[in-house]
Amino acid sequence: MKLFNKIDKENNRETYLNKYFAPYLPLILLIIIVSVISYYRLLIQIDIGPLSDACDFLLNALYFSGQGVGYYDWTRPVFFPLLIAIAFKLGFVSTTTAYVVDLLIYIFGLIGFYLLLNLHFNKIESFFGGLLYATFPNIMLMSGLGFSDFTCGAFIIWAFYFLVLAVKKNSKFFILFFLFWMMAFLARFNAGLIIFPIVLYIFMNRQEIKSFKYIGWGILASFLLIIPVLWFYQIEFGNILFPFMDTFSATSRIFSPEYHPYNPDPLFYVKGFFSYTGFQSFIIVFLIGIGLAIYSVIRVKNQHDIKNKLMSIVNREKGNLKFKLLIFTVLTLIFIVTFGQLHYIASEVIFLAVGLVFFTLVKELNIKNIDLHLLVFSWFMAFFIFNSVYVIKSSRYFILMAPGVAYLLLLGLRIIFSKLTVKLKKGSLVFPAFALILTLLILLSTASLLPSIEEGFQGTKVTNEKIALASEWFTGYEPDYKNKVIYSNLWPYLAWHLKTDVKIMFTFKNNQALLGGSKNNNFTQQDISTFNKYLVENNADYYFSSEEINLTSYKPIKQFGSLVIYERV
Repeated sequence: MKLFNKIDKENNRETYLNKYFAPYLPLILLIIIVSVISYYRLLIQIDIGPLSDACDFLLNALYFSGQGVGYYDWTRPVFFPLLIAIAFKLGFVSTTTAYVVDLLIYIFGLIGFYLLLNLHFNKIESFFGGLLYATFPNIMLMSGLGFSDFTCGAFIIWAFYFLVLAVKKNSKFFILFFLFWMMAFLARFNAGLIIFPIVLYIFMNRQEIKSFKYIGWGILASFLLIIPVLWFYQIEFGNILFPFMDTFSATSRIFSPEYHPYNPDPLFYVKGFFSYTGFQSFIIVFLIGIGLAIYSVIRVKNQHDIKNKLMSIVNREKGNLKFKLLIFTVLTLIFIVTFGQLHYIASEVIFLAVGLVFFTLVKELNIKNIDLHLLVFSWFMAFFIFNSVYVIKSSRYFILMAPGVAYLLLLGLRIIFSKLTVKLKKGSLVFPAFALILTLLILLSTASLLPSIEEGFQGTKVTNEKIALASEWFTGYEPDYKNKVIYSNLWPYLAWHLKTDVKIMFTFKNNQALLGGSKNNNFTQQDISTFNKYLVENNADYYFSSEEINLTSYKPIKQFGSLVIYERV
């Protein structure tokens, strides 16, 4: 009897584990793997030190925690520094805090992405898709920098997840959707671009929404969330819309070709695609291409079913379908021909129209989760269009496109494997086997990538070391430095190290004032005179420069490598 009781208990335990633990095992494993990777990424970033943008967020966080030093940059959205400020209030005032918060949000976003994938894919596929996204070289490079990009990306991912739940399951999720969208917007203002995929998704599912009143409640909740921020902007600027206007006007601003991030090439992100996504995406794209070629030759039986279905739709809606095809073709051609030539909003609207017409063409095919696929694709395109048209380019802007890329790669891979293995006896095991092999390769690649990240940021590491030494020396040389007017072209770094206000110094070149430096620093005598005049007119007592420059009204008093400290004569 005891033996039977023991067996019964073991069976109950096994049933409990299978029921409550096993379904979450892929997600738990994904979190563990990425947490270990993030830990090593954190150690690397601690050794490198902060980048300029991270210093801005850190200094804003000091203000929000009641420890302000006099320097702030309120053109930067407030949500990410507010999160850092919570840790500062608890006593963790350090650059490491920004890295940790960034990495925790990165993992939080990954959890949301796994859940979003799991709405269509099985758990093994969702695990693989999550790992694919988390280990893109560009994602690994940018994670833990202490920037706001992952905060924005994570809350966008969760917002879309709640949007789908609101439409498919319970309209109450609209409240969470709008709250998370607002938090994403307050992390980076360009999160407003997801209005285009939202409109598309709502249009595709307008008949499935059970209660529109929760959309109103969600809008109200998000409005309540932004009110304190608007009040803060009113106090600081006297205009509640100033930071938003400044950000969006920058997208239409004419930038000098001398400005180092300037790149008008609309195909910038297409050309850099495989460098951002790594060898794993190359393998997947290659396999999808080969799979399509094989499938077109084999012509699986299902293809005839699709043809028959298409013919029945064509016969049923002959005139209407031709008109829709014509509109779709015209809009697509307009989008392609004008891409990079129009304002990004115009391109976004045209692509939205393309998506709307395309859905009306394919909805009769009853493709499973076609609305979700189009939502993710339009999400990717919203940021791809904006960042491609915007003349200021940076690899970090790919972060908000990366989830869409990972989803679409996984979708393409799954379709190919399902089509080519449909007649195999153990066809269902082919994708898991492939996923296991590629997962091992991804982990090996990530292990080799991590050391190269520090090598790539050697310049930043050296800059931080020089500024730390210069700041320590300067506080001894000028004890009253907090009451002096200090300018620098490395102002965020210096403001963080000195814990005081440091004014922005532009780079003057060819009668232009460039913020953040130029592509080359071959200054003419006129450029140098403009430097000197600007410092004198603004009553600068000291100027910290990243390079030697012969100023007539300032003398060099100390040099740390290429970093020179100038004092007014």
